[in-house]
Amino acid sequence: YFGIPGRAEAIRLSLAIGGVDFEDKRIPFPEWGKVKHTTPWATAPVLELADGSELAQARSILRFVGRHAGLYPADPLAAQRADELMDALEDLG
Repeated sequence: YFGIPGRAEAIRLSLAIGGVDFEDKRIPFPEWGKVKHTTPWATAPVLELADGSELAQARSILRFVGRHAGLYPADPLAAQRADELMDALEDLG
């Protein structure tokens, strides 16, 4: 969202791997101050759906995209393990 990989990169990769068409809108950092107040939670990334609704928070967007693209486990225990790993990697990061 700022022209760098950042928190949105895993989302972009999941959309691409899942074969989901998407528009990659990046916000130049100098414009962030003008855009920030228009986003849910005043954060990025934001995923805009076809109906115009917006999803926020990188990890929840990633799980949503993973489910939509068939990349996220359907089994609740396997899904928990995937979430656990995602959370642990964020703690390290």
